[in-house]
Amino acid sequence: MHHRIPIATTPTERRIRREARSETLRERALALRQDGWTYAAIGGMLSVSLERARQIVKKAERLRDQPRWHDKLPTRALNFLRNYELDILPEIDAARAVARLSRPELLGMPNFGKNACAAVVAWLSRHGLKLQPPKSGRLIYEHSTEPGAPVWERPSDSNLGPLAADRNECEQRTWLYTPPAT
Repeated sequence: MHHRIPIATTPTERRIRREARSETLRERALALRQDGWTYAAIGGMLSVSLERARQIVKKAERLRDQPRWHDKLPTRALNFLRNYELDILPEIDAARAVARLSRPELLGMPNFGKNACAAVVAWLSRHGLKLQPPKSGRLIYEHSTEPGAPVWERPSDSNLGPLAADRNECEQRTWLYTPPAT
């Protein structure tokens, strides 16, 4: 049993392998469908249900017929783009908007982790962009355990950042993306 467990694989490596398997599965399903196979027969061949076979074929057809620039990004990165309506923008405009964030701000997004951040950084680098350097915290003296002891405030806690608690969703989107002046 232990011979089946991959040794020293990172979550990123596992995700890349899983995506490669999914892509292979989509290609096989689409080829079978183009050869006239039914969804039930495709499902039997791929060891999935009829409905799952239909979903796989439909996704393969969409990716073939209407590719989008964000199709290769991981789901969590894509969810971030969708939440801030950056997925509807041209790719370079979305990349410029994301490049205005720092790594801590990006990692502070809900359900966004190191692997999604690494994928976004790689995507930005393909456009010659990178994330902003981290903003240093401000030194404050309130809410400390000892009177007068300095406490570092995290940038996400301040009211100065784009994702501050007092900003509404519309203000956050405006900060992320400002259309180029014409």
